[in-house]
Amino acid sequence: MNDHNERDWLLRLSPEEWLAAATNELGHCKDALERRSHRTGVTHARRAAGMALNALLRVRWKANWGRSYMDHIVALAQDPREPQDVRDDAQTLVDTKPIPPELVSLGKADMRVLQAAANITAWVRSRIESLRAAATSN
Repeated sequence: MNDHNERDWLLRLSPEEWLAAATNELGHCKDALERRSHRTGVTHARRAAGMALNALLRVRWKANWGRSYMDHIVALAQDPREPQDVRDDAQTLVDTKPIPPELVSLGKADMRVLQAAANITAWVRSRIESLRAAATSN
């Protein structure tokens, strides 16, 4: 199978469209977490990060990052070439169980998965800008 056919799923959206989809998922994540819908919130956080990582894969292909959103997130968490803070955010998304905690605390909802996904999305935007700037300067 040639490289292009292997990535057809990825090519259906541009990097900008993948990032727009990620931003949309972040909004759904926030809404779900504010409603205390933990499972839905975690799912949207992972989808947001995965869609953002799809944008990066459009610009810089890494076959070892897999095909699914969770494959991407797990690979990012384990990739020593990427910044530690981004790897930590990816690990947060890997480690957070989609089942709600046994005890739900009163007060504000736990937004850690939202923050982790938002951080990854912001990093991807910055990384894509850097990669494109480097490509145009060569």
